[in-house]
Amino acid sequence: MKIFQKKLLQLKDKNRFRSLSLPAGVDLTSNDYLGLAAHDVLRQAAIDFFQNGGDIGAGGSRLLRGHTQAHADLEEFAAAYFFASKCLYFSSGFQANTTLFQTLCSRHDTIIFDEYVHASAREGIQNSHAQHKRVKHNDAEAFESAIQDVKTQQKTDGVIWMVVESVYSMDGDIAPLDALYELAETYDAILVIDEAHGTGVCGMNGKGVSEEIIKVHGYERIITLHTCGKAIGVAGGLICASEEVVDMMVNAARGFIYSTAPMPVQAHLVRKSLELISSDEGRMRRDQLSTLCKKAQQLFASYGGDAGTHIVPIILGDDEMAVNVAQKLQQKGYDVRAIRPPTVPEGTARLRLSLSADLEDSVLDKFAADLDAAYQRKAA
Repeated sequence: MKIFQKKLLQLKDKNRFRSLSLPAGVDLTSNDYLGLAAHDVLRQAAIDFFQNGGDIGAGGSRLLRGHTQAHADLEEFAAAYFFASKCLYFSSGFQANTTLFQTLCSRHDTIIFDEYVHASAREGIQNSHAQHKRVKHNDAEAFESAIQDVKTQQKTDGVIWMVVESVYSMDGDIAPLDALYELAETYDAILVIDEAHGTGVCGMNGKGVSEEIIKVHGYERIITLHTCGKAIGVAGGLICASEEVVDMMVNAARGFIYSTAPMPVQAHLVRKSLELISSDEGRMRRDQLSTLCKKAQQLFASYGGDAGTHIVPIILGDDEMAVNVAQKLQQKGYDVRAIRPPTVPEGTARLRLSLSADLEDSVLDKFAADLDAAYQRKAA
């Protein structure tokens, strides 16, 4: 295994070596945006599930006895919740994203994707049989230009797929979904929206940035992905779509067919969390988070964190700078991590500040002051 030593040393020399560390200090880095991951309602729901005879493991894939009532109940509830004809539950958002593109996109198709779209989508796109084109971030005109190029060159009636995140995981900015949906209608394309960081937080009722578009237009040319391990506070991933899309996934998606089903209790807790998110408490938590987002926008705009969402990039540029500033802040009692290439573009190493509804205003003020001090000391 010495063949890896040189590569690991190179990563260390570039300040890009990664290692695991346990949570410590004030949470400014997780995706638990609504503070539900340790919520008493979900804890009690898990206890009740097992006391009522719920199994720990599914025991097999969904098509081979691993499909339980908990999975069926979640998918029925989630389909209604997100206004979809059908819904399919996966063990993770990553699995759902990769499997989606590998299954549905044929060699006659073309996938046009935002340059900042998540690694899971990229993995699925690259492993599909379709042609693919990357376009400038959050640029609807770039999408249209790419579509027109495809239409000019296309020799078959292949499908055009447009792939975006609703809220981008490293910059916190929001995709221009209205403009992109208009393009999908104009050019008979399919719009895939990864709502990983929008679910639970964005939209009038916390159902994602796409909530209003879907209420009006449905899923005729839209597919949404809802990760369950972020604001929902549990784990897994939901694909919401038309009946034909979900049935196709069940019949042809290798990542679904040949994977053991998620733990039944996991599906049960996702449903309970969605119920909580749609309750008065869920609305209160979204309001609390919205207030924090506005405050953070004022505090961190000079660092690039001006999108006004729950994801606040503190862009420091240099890899070593990001690592050192993160370490100084960790010593002050904040759990914040350095994000470096290739996760983000070269020259944009950063701290990714992640806000939660449970975070107190005073903590955010103190963090801003400590950040300024840590950055200035290193810069000097």
